[in-house]
Amino acid sequence: MNEQKSFAERYGKKSSYTSSNLTSGSSSQEDKSQASNSNPDGINNILDQNAKKAVDPQKRALAQYIYLVKGVDAGRNAWYYVLVERLKVQLFLKALNDEIIHLEKYGKILYSAYGDEPPANITQLVKDEYGIE
Repeated sequence: MNEQKSFAERYGKKSSYTSSNLTSGSSSQEDKSQASNSNPDGINNILDQNAKKAVDPQKRALAQYIYLVKGVDAGRNAWYYVLVERLKVQLFLKALNDEIIHLEKYGKILYSAYGDEPPANITQLVKDEYGIE
């Protein structure tokens, strides 16, 4: 139960493109078609995906307060995605070292279940909902 990094810090994808790569794209139609033909899963698809998944700016700002907590509940392994209230983050991090922690005191439990790890579809759902890349 000692996960110390937020969900966004652990699962955030580092961009492999610089902002100049994204903004200084090809200006001619020929350059654009050549770029998409040489890399069909490249930057054009990434931009299309981002355009489809518009994320509420308020939710995006909350992404840094989402934590994946793993522990034991009723003798079984369990995991929880918790959206911790901003003012309670330090208390929450300290409480992770305790034997018993009541997660609902620190924020909202977004998703939880028994098991060692959350399923990939739940992790992706959290990423999509809060704009975590």
